[in-house]
Amino acid sequence: MFCFQKARNRGFTLAELLITLIIVGVIAAIAAPNLLGLLNRYRVSAALDKVEGAIKETQRQAMRQGKICRININPTTKILSGNAPNCLLANRVIDDNIDIRTNLSGTPPNINFSGKGNTTKMGTIVLSSDGTDSQKCFVISLGLGISRTGDYTGGKTGSVSANNCQTEN
Repeated sequence: MFCFQKARNRGFTLAELLITLIIVGVIAAIAAPNLLGLLNRYRVSAALDKVEGAIKETQRQAMRQGKICRININPTTKILSGNAPNCLLANRVIDDNIDIRTNLSGTPPNINFSGKGNTTKMGTIVLSSDGTDSQKCFVISLGLGISRTGDYTGGKTGSVSANNCQTEN
């Protein structure tokens, strides 16, 4: 006759649990900065989408209504607002972690659109965050108000230049 012993389920030893926790901790320490950088790059891209959307909406509203519309870009409060009723249907608020720099004139910096969508200003808006090296830019041209977006290759401080805005592929 064969004698079978019942195997007992004893669980994990303390050493096994500690080794597992150490491995998970090392992986988390390696992955956390990459995830935070990814999150900050996403925030900068989302801010660029808000800026571009608000400016294009203001231009469309000026053409639709046949009147002058202005969008104000306030780097301090990080609020994008229209100057007249229905020029910007709702104010846009940029995330507090995003820095806004621009070479647009005005207090606050602004862009005016005629009833035909033309503008008498040209300028560049740069968005960045301390948590990433990624910088995004929006450039608007004089006259027709043609715009483009891209990656900004200039420094995070100092003056802003459209020459440093490299169009996205």
